[in-house]
Amino acid sequence: MTDKRHLDTLLAQAGIKSDERTGALVTPIHFSTTYQHPQFGQSTGFDYTRTKNPTRSVLEETLAKIEAAPYALATSSGMSAIVLAFSIFPRGSKVVAARDLYGE
Repeated sequence: MTDKRHLDTLLAQAGIKSDERTGALVTPIHFSTTYQHPQFGQSTGFDYTRTKNPTRSVLEETLAKIEAAPYALATSSGMSAIVLAFSIFPRGSKVVAARDLYGE
């Protein structure tokens, strides 16, 4: 299979898996910000949408497959993406940026 066909197949099948609870074949968009757990101290793996969200998890899995990477990260906001990107630089690092970094 060519790389293009492989990518097309990955993209066409992204998010298509049966939802155990509802039987949906396509991953639903989860708008919930918080998640209920079976009992105290027992997590479903999802606590608060800023830390993990089922829809975002499918996106991350798909991006990792596309890039042939072990994992991918998608953040819940632009500010969290900026914090994540800049957290790799040690204290005192210099960053070169365009004069008009926001917009045109």
